[in-house]
Amino acid sequence: MIVNSNADGWEIFSHSAHGLLAGKIADQLKPDIKGRNWVATLTAIVEHDDRQLNFREKDYLTNIGTPQDFLDEDRNINEIIKRSRRLLEQAKLKSSWVTILVMKHLEFLYKDLSEESKMIYRFMNEIREEIKKLMKVNSMTDQEVHDLYQIMVFADRCSLILCQNGVPAKNRELEINTSIQNTKFVISRNEADDIFIEPWIFEQDSFELSCEYKMLEKASFSGNKEFEDCLRNTPISLRHWKINKLNEDF
Repeated sequence: MIVNSNADGWEIFSHSAHGLLAGKIADQLKPDIKGRNWVATLTAIVEHDDRQLNFREKDYLTNIGTPQDFLDEDRNINEIIKRSRRLLEQAKLKSSWVTILVMKHLEFLYKDLSEESKMIYRFMNEIREEIKKLMKVNSMTDQEVHDLYQIMVFADRCSLILCQNGVPAKNRELEINTSIQNTKFVISRNEADDIFIEPWIFEQDSFELSCEYKMLEKASFSGNKEFEDCLRNTPISLRHWKINKLNEDF
């Protein structure tokens, strides 16, 4: 979960909603960036963070009963591998192309744990060998896989910044990352809350985005079950953004 606190309570964005937002961002890219088999690439981007929330497996509250943001969660090796395999099983039902990109993302997320966990080390080796096999099936080069994954890296980071309310105000720039075409991208926001991304790599000069979230007014919860019930029964809210090309008109 992505958790933001404000005066009204807790904003909760699911990772699945965040993934859908990442897909919406990626789909706005110029056609020459998207590459071949775009629907499969887009599917991988949308679903790259699915299968995160499972109230039967773990507690999503802090020790004082408040919703816990994913960045504050303990990295449990068994949970990581279990969730990763669940995500890969879903990807394999779609296509080997989707599976390659999801595997690349898992490698990016967890390769730093290989030195401290033999289980992760073996899992990373397993993933790398599987990627090689699936690349042959799809006649993909290392460069093509790299370029496609950089689209996911870019869209994922943009979506996360938006869901975290992380775009700085007053035209101050925040680095997104260095990703597509080895380019450094930045994001900013003006006083009218128009959002700008530079350099501009999208087909249209402006576009609108939206993402669903839940606004929980209760300050804390007695346990996981109460939190789950509250999250499930809270009405859906919708966050909107307008993304613009920076030019003299703005």
